[in-house]
Amino acid sequence: MKLREFNIKTENLELGYAQSDLNLEIVEEHLCYELDVPLEYINKLEILRDSLYVKLTDSVRYFNEDWYVNMQRIA
Repeated sequence: MKLREFNIKTENLELGYAQSDLNLEIVEEHLCYELDVPLEYINKLEILRDSLYVKLTDSVRYFNEDWYVNMQRIA
């Protein structure tokens, strides 16, 4: 089953920031530039207590893309 929603522990991302210092801009930048997730594929992004909630758009097929496989691996 292919997922479009991920809960990723922030410690798995190695962001280099304390949880209390995180904001959406930092997280979005990391997802786009470090993990190569296309910004237009991110439908929703939330910072939770110790994780990130990422919901991808469902209008595009991306399940074989490297960035998607990496997201599954760290989630």
